[in-house]
Amino acid sequence: MSGVFHLVYFSKAAEDLSYTDIREILEVSRRNNARLGITGLLIFRDGYFVQLLEGDEAPVRDVLTAIRDDDRNYSVKVLIEAIGAERLFPDWSMAFHDGDITTASSEHLVELFESVSASDLSKRALIMPILKKFRASAPELK
Repeated sequence: MSGVFHLVYFSKAAEDLSYTDIREILEVSRRNNARLGITGLLIFRDGYFVQLLEGDEAPVRDVLTAIRDDDRNYSVKVLIEAIGAERLFPDWSMAFHDGDITTASSEHLVELFESVSASDLSKRALIMPILKKFRASAPELK
C-alpha cells in the first residue's frame, strides 16, 4: 500500500469521564501509538470526541477496536477511512485539542462538529480540510 491510512471517528464520552481519564487516555495512546507508528489528533468538546488516527491500516484498525471496547466512550461512528499522500500530524503520536477550554480555533471546532454530525454526506467531505486547519495551529495543541 502506498500512502497513509487515515481513519476519523466521532464518539460520545461516558457521562462520568473526568480530565484525569482524558490525561490517562492521552498517556496510554501516546505510548502505544509511538510503538505502532500511529500519529493523529484527539479533539474533545461538549462531551464528544473526534479523533484522527493515521498510519498503516492494520494497526490503526486494531486501535479502533480497542477504542470501541473502552467504556470511557460509546457510540463510536467511523466517518472517514481513506488513503492519503501524507500524515497530517507526523510529529504527534497523539495531539490533543480541548475544545471546552481553548478559544483558539473555535471557528474550526464549530465547523468540524457541524460536519461530523451532519447527515448530509457533502458536509462530511469538509472534515479532512478542517483537520488540516488544526495542523496549522500546531503550537496550540498539547
